[in-house]
Order: sequence, then structure tokens, then C-alpha cells
Amino acid sequence: MAVGIGVRSCLNLPTKLASRTVAGVREGIAEVFVDLLHVRPEVREGTQVVWGQTSALLEIVVAEKKIEVGYDWEHVWLGSRKVIHLTQSYLVKAGFDLQKSFVVEIGQVPGEVTARLPPAQILAVSPVGVVSYRDEEGWWNKLTEKDREGAMQKLSDEARRVASSSGLVREAEERTGSRLTELARAKDIRLKLDSASSPNAK
Repeated sequence: MAVGIGVRSCLNLPTKLASRTVAGVREGIAEVFVDLLHVRPEVREGTQVVWGQTSALLEIVVAEKKIEVGYDWEHVWLGSRKVIHLTQSYLVKAGFDLQKSFVVEIGQVPGEVTARLPPAQILAVSPVGVVSYRDEEGWWNKLTEKDREGAMQKLSDEARRVASSSGLVREAEERTGSRLTELARAKDIRLKLDSASSPNAK
């Protein structure tokens, strides 16, 4: 009787281990995302959605850098020239909108998962310190408040353009992918990032 029970237990062991492995991978990869990005991704096993996506935050900053931006404006009327020179430092932050889709698919091979992340993006371009302002005006071509406001807006637009081409978005994606893979490996999970869902950004 005891032998029969022992045999049945051994026969059931692979199934139990496989079940634990799938559950462990599911929980482990969710912990990786929560620890790094503060979002629990949608987890799929085949066509079945096991967990829905949840997050207590709206966005997460992954990389940031300081940039300095300059903008010059001038206007000439009847030979009279007016000019505005502006320089401002900005703090640029890049990361992820956590309201977008983060999906993890548990693979057929034990311990193997594929993750699809939304593209990283510029989350904030914030002025730092006081703007450096210098102007000149002509005898009859005087500067107006509208001129100054327009130049400040153009400076802000230029800051966003410079931020978008700074390479910070790419840095955020690469840093996130590397760290996710590293954390998953520590849990004996082979994580593959679906790069097709996260196009290269400048």
C-alpha cells in the first residue's frame, strides 16, 4: 500500500514541478516589472490573460539629463532692427507612460518569457534657474511685450526639439531593457524583449 502511494506520488511529481515553475515564472516576472517600473504587466499564457495590467503611478522616469538651449530673434523695419537673445537650462526626463500597454507572454519553454513594452518618451522638459535675457531695439522699431512672449515660447519649443533629438529616449529604452533582463536572470527567467513593439527613437 505504501509502495503504491509512493509510485503515484513520483508519477505526479513532474506535473507538480511544471505547475510550480509556470507559477513561479509568472510571479517572478511580475515582481521584476513592479520593482523596476512600478507596473504589473498584463501576463498571458498562450491566448489566456492570467493577470491584467495595474499600476499605482501614471508614469515612471528612467533617464534624465540637463541641456542648455539658446534662441535668437530679430525683426527689421525700415532699416531699424530689434533683437532678443535668450539662453536657458532645462532638465529633460524620459521614461514610460504606465497607462500604455505592458505585456508579458509566458513561453512554451520553461522559464522563458517575452515582454512587449510601449516606446519610451520624453515626459518633461523643465526650465532650470533663471533665463539669460538680452535685447536690443531700434530708434523706431521698439520691442513689445508680445515680442518677448513670442521669443520665450520659441525658446520653449526649441528646448523640446533639442530634447527629442538628444538621444535620451533611446537611452531610457536601452537602460530599461538591460535592467529588466538582468533582474529576470537573477530569478532564473530568460527574458526576451520584443523590439518590434518599441521602435528606435532619437
